[in-house]
Amino acid sequence: MSNMHVPDPREREVARRYFQPFIERFRGCQSIVDVASGQGHFLELLKEAGLNGTGVELDAELCERTRAKGLKVINESFFDHLKAVAPGTYDGANVSHIVEHFTPVQVEELFKLLHHAVKPGSPMVILTPNIANMRRAVGDFWRDPTHVRPYPISALGKLLRRAGWEVADSGEYTDRKPSLGRALIYALRNALLGRYWCGDDLFVVARRKE
Repeated sequence: MSNMHVPDPREREVARRYFQPFIERFRGCQSIVDVASGQGHFLELLKEAGLNGTGVELDAELCERTRAKGLKVINESFFDHLKAVAPGTYDGANVSHIVEHFTPVQVEELFKLLHHAVKPGSPMVILTPNIANMRRAVGDFWRDPTHVRPYPISALGKLLRRAGWEVADSGEYTDRKPSLGRALIYALRNALLGRYWCGDDLFVVARRKE
């Protein structure tokens, strides 16, 4: 039985809508690394914005699909790649839905390797599931067997500071607004049970210290 993934055309639309608000965070960057770039949706948006992006992806088939779009991607473990590049090779980094697949020790190593790989002052955007969201906590997050643990903003902040980064901005994020009826239901639940129907994900924008 084949394990080949046949992408749903809607995946691209959803991914582009999801990433679009963060493209401006890299305005002025000349070389952005997209860690575990997948099908290249973020790289595609960078290219459309006139920005240069390089994906690093371990899955060879995904790399082929990304290159077929005219995008640059390196078929390699991002840990190995970041260890090998010269200091300051990049001036921006996108780390989307990666940290939750690793232990804190590994996440700190990733942040240290990115600190080495980017120039001082470079931005890094981190996106990860929001475990404070009830739907994430009771089902969505743990449905993926490769998820190791969730990372709230406070935990990411500690790991970032230990690796030489500073947090410039952070918050909850969702790319889809609930209908009026669902928003009212969420508001009532939050009032009765606590604030559990909140943003699906979290974002952190960090800056590499001098």
